[in-house]
Amino acid sequence: MPLPRIIAIVGPTASGKTDVGIAVARAVDGEIIAADSRTIYRGMNIGTAKPVGRRDYFAVGVGSYADPFKPGDERPLMVEGIPHWGIDLVDPDETFTAAEFQAYADKKITDILKRGRVPILVGGTGLYISAVIDRPTFTDVPPNENLRAELATLSDNDLLEEIAAKDPDTAAIIDEKNRRRLERAVEILRESGKTLAEARSKAPAKYDALQIGIEVDREKLYERIDSRVDSMIAKGLVDEVRELREKYGSDANAMTGIGYRQICEFLDGKMPLKDAIARIKYDSHHYAKRQETWFKRDERIAWVKSAKEAVEAVTKKRS
Repeated sequence: MPLPRIIAIVGPTASGKTDVGIAVARAVDGEIIAADSRTIYRGMNIGTAKPVGRRDYFAVGVGSYADPFKPGDERPLMVEGIPHWGIDLVDPDETFTAAEFQAYADKKITDILKRGRVPILVGGTGLYISAVIDRPTFTDVPPNENLRAELATLSDNDLLEEIAAKDPDTAAIIDEKNRRRLERAVEILRESGKTLAEARSKAPAKYDALQIGIEVDREKLYERIDSRVDSMIAKGLVDEVRELREKYGSDANAMTGIGYRQICEFLDGKMPLKDAIARIKYDSHHYAKRQETWFKRDERIAWVKSAKEAVEAVTKKRS
């Protein structure tokens, strides 16, 4: 029996994935599942470039609307008439792992297929995309609380140096500011004696996935990132971070993300706003390079430069 078909739209931050995803969804009657480890957080809207939409209606066809959901069901965020799932799932002080995303996405894919529509993963979080397409088990190395207590005493740089020495591939792509991921990577390396790739077994493929990557010239991508950061500041990023900081504190899991971390440092009086903005841009450039490194290693991804090319690639594959 053939595997269910899904589409994945991937690429670095500010590459235009949201617009491309919407264009592809219109072309194939699809629904989007956001594969983004930042837009899952409630209240973090400006700094994550979360798409703007509404949840009070659901499209079942062009010009036709109905509500198939029961009270209490999760409702999609409707963005330009396209259902978006996976947005606003948890609060900023909660965690949401790749394993949890895998389970969430599997359920949404099943529901979307039952509606006769096409599931489309859209995002730049490589672990989320891999969780759905490559089916890692995530259970090979159980947590070691004694080891975790020891790792908590090490600096970020100590952890990163150990990862680089034992697993250079992971060191090249890991979020250097994500303390939880650094500690978990070292935990896996020490407990298993294997690299992260070696330590994770994979279950059989569950989907026939067509992966489309959005390719943008590096200089142009950096210009887009810088323009987006300036727009975020103009839209009120500082006020958004201030409100979240008062509610959850600067050390909450989500507050360590790019944009939020730097503005927290400004609010703490550690640097002037102009320096915080410059740091957001610099860190975003670095993050985009890591995303490109992650996705460029995957030879299954077909790279395109526009929404038009993406739609052509998808419709050609489906014909």
